[in-house]
Amino acid sequence: MKRSLSVMLTAGVVASVAPAGAQSGEPLKPGPWHYKSIPCVDTTVISVTPRLGLPGQTTFTKQNYIQSGVIVTFATGLGADPAEPGGHAAVTHYQDASDNAIMMAEKKGDKVQVCFLGPPAPTAQCNPDRDDRGRSYRVYDYRQKQQYSGINSEHDCGGA
Repeated sequence: MKRSLSVMLTAGVVASVAPAGAQSGEPLKPGPWHYKSIPCVDTTVISVTPRLGLPGQTTFTKQNYIQSGVIVTFATGLGADPAEPGGHAAVTHYQDASDNAIMMAEKKGDKVQVCFLGPPAPTAQCNPDRDDRGRSYRVYDYRQKQQYSGINSEHDCGGA
């Protein structure tokens, strides 16, 4: 129950800060966003790694990604926890996420647009001032001309 409530709350946060077209049910055009109400930056990919990589491991197979999911980290602190200087924006997905193919195809140095959709809503289990997990992002990859979205961690704020 906690997890489903957390997912619903996160989905509500994403919907509440999405551009007007998304809230009214109009389809969003693919490509970079130019909404003034959503903070977005052009930046680059720092790393693409399996979600469950081993410490010191630098070579990964497609099977590593399929079995564990993927983490893409960006050269921006947009939306990162201000209490953690030098923090980077990132998106994490488990192995069954539909966005994994796009994320796995990212390469270090790829130019992307990263948009910060917002932190999770505070709840009895989640204090976003103390827990930096669950921050939502939308990413557009200029090379692939594809987009994906997700949160910055394996678990939502207040989760396991």
